[in-house]
Amino acid sequence: MTQKSNIKVVIAAQIGIFFFGVVFFVLGTILNALGLTSAQSSTLASSLPLGVLIGSLVFGPIIDRYGYKILLVGAAAMGVVGLEILAFTNSFGAMVAAILLIGTCGGMLNGSTSALISDSSEGKARTSNLFVLGLVYCIGAIVITLIMTLLYDIVDYHKVLMVMGFLMATAMLYFIAIRFPEAKCKQGISFKSVIKMIKEPTLIIFSLALAFQSGLEALAATWTSKYLADIGYVGRMALVASIFIPVGLAISRASLIGLSRKVSSKAIVLTSMAIAVVGIICLFTANNAIMTIIGTTLIGMGLAATFPATFGILGEKYSEMSGTAFSFALTIALIGNTLLNKLVGTLGTGSLLYVMLGSIVLLVVLFLIGCSTIKPEKVIKG
Repeated sequence: MTQKSNIKVVIAAQIGIFFFGVVFFVLGTILNALGLTSAQSSTLASSLPLGVLIGSLVFGPIIDRYGYKILLVGAAAMGVVGLEILAFTNSFGAMVAAILLIGTCGGMLNGSTSALISDSSEGKARTSNLFVLGLVYCIGAIVITLIMTLLYDIVDYHKVLMVMGFLMATAMLYFIAIRFPEAKCKQGISFKSVIKMIKEPTLIIFSLALAFQSGLEALAATWTSKYLADIGYVGRMALVASIFIPVGLAISRASLIGLSRKVSSKAIVLTSMAIAVVGIICLFTANNAIMTIIGTTLIGMGLAATFPATFGILGEKYSEMSGTAFSFALTIALIGNTLLNKLVGTLGTGSLLYVMLGSIVLLVVLFLIGCSTIKPEKVIKG
């Protein structure tokens, strides 16, 4: 591809991940306004990760076999339909269908944009560009949260969702208009080559590391405010403190864009995990609001590196089937997300400190083992 075409592709990936940030956080911003029972809210909330899991499972084989255009256009179309249904319906069944569509759209966008950036980059630039992608995701999440918060008493959420759907339709038109990299396996993906790849120790070990990383992100996002409320913080203060997790995530990813070109992925991940440990200790020993905010910010900063760094490694090693490799890794990551969430939900917020610290230890061990299996000269081909 020409440099001009490559720039258009990178822009497409940034647009896609921005909307993933939007659709992934949109439910949390409107759930209280839907007027649902606790059981209905729980069903709706569980539909989102189910959709993300479906999207994560299917995106890889599709982009490797048919290319990026059909996947990104299809994902955007699902997002548009889901947002518009959510904007206009009062039917609970339709809401569930909308959230499933939005979740599937998000899973497709999340994985395919990472694979697209990986395929469009080389060497150190690959990891650096993946950090840019992660930063744009944070911006999308922050934007939708701020919009819904600032306009809460001014504009009905239905209108905001309608506009978001329109903007996503515009993004879909951009995906249709530009040229993407060709499919890598036009002749079809060999089942034997897929089985060979997913049996590779490198892919399995890094995927397990991402399972703990995804779980840590879920615990930080889902349980921090609940933990703070349980220990006596007023609801608003607990929410304010937890908001600093994505802020820390954004700060760290912005700083790592340049640093990742000079420092190894291993050093970045180990340093980031150390920062996360300091943040967890600050949070769980805090006796005032300032220390609590410092703790949540450091946790966010510490959790920023693992996904981009790991995708940089996997994208280089499995360059001929990067979509399928990313799809496998993200599916394992989402399973870890679900299991760790369930564990803390069963044990209670008193277990949060121990589960988070234990997850970091296991993540670091797995990441180091994964790095030891890397043979740069070996590439898995379809």
